[in-house]
Amino acid sequence: MIRASLEWIGRYGTLLMPLGIVVGCLFQPLAELLRPTLAICVFLMLAVVLSRLEIQHAIAHLRKPKVFLWSLVWAFLVMPAVFIAVLQVFPQSPGLNAVLIIYATSPPNFGAAALAFIMGLDGALTVATIFASTALHPIITPLFTETFAQGAIAISGLDLAIRLAGLIGGSSLAAWGLRSWLGAERRKASAGIFDGLNVIIMVVFAIALMDGIPARVIAQPAYALGLAALATALHIGLNLGTVAAFWLTGRQRAYTFGYSHSGRNIAVVMSVLGSAAPDDAWLFFAMLQFPIYCLPMLLRPLYLHLLPQRK
Repeated sequence: MIRASLEWIGRYGTLLMPLGIVVGCLFQPLAELLRPTLAICVFLMLAVVLSRLEIQHAIAHLRKPKVFLWSLVWAFLVMPAVFIAVLQVFPQSPGLNAVLIIYATSPPNFGAAALAFIMGLDGALTVATIFASTALHPIITPLFTETFAQGAIAISGLDLAIRLAGLIGGSSLAAWGLRSWLGAERRKASAGIFDGLNVIIMVVFAIALMDGIPARVIAQPAYALGLAALATALHIGLNLGTVAAFWLTGRQRAYTFGYSHSGRNIAVVMSVLGSAAPDDAWLFFAMLQFPIYCLPMLLRPLYLHLLPQRK
């Protein structure tokens, strides 16, 4: 019964995930109660994604590494450089500047792996991208924030790097232990269970993140809606820009890179920063969940139409 329920949740994850935002906004006592679990949710999401990883499939993408490595250069050098150039010309508040730099240098959303399988994209390529990007995260993000965030982050780049490495290393160790315990056959047979667990964790995470957000939106409606529009525009714009950049490598690969690199996962940084992150950064983080949680519901039928062989 539990297995069937988790597999059902994983199968309909794109429809269920927005419930986290709705429940969190409507039931603020529940969001406040779950708020301390944010870092735990991030830890579990990464552990589940790495446990789901089929290493041989991910390694297959490295046998011809040129396109894969270019995707990392695109994600962690080209796009951050574009963001920083724009912020130099159109500077925002220090907190918003800082979180946009964090956004531009963060790896794909952990939930993208499970959702890629659900939406008919190349799940193995998505997982390989997440794995490589997450490994670079403790180096790239602290370097850019230390250089360009102009003191808006209340801890040093070195401290941030140590915290990120600790969280990522700990979840990687937990994933290794789970993989060893399950074995290859049971792990493969449990793919639907992993997807369902990931959806549940993402829903709990969304509920917790909405703590205090409705009051902030009521106090600053125009600003909050502006951040929501910015987050959605960035999500869609990075998706389309990445698809265009990789179109000649093949449709499926281009769509997979576009989806993976558009939903940047700033949850890891925000969970380790805690109160060291500015208020504007937390508000943008909350608004960012709307495209992350809601767009897959619209993208899934589009991808299944564009990539019919993956149905």
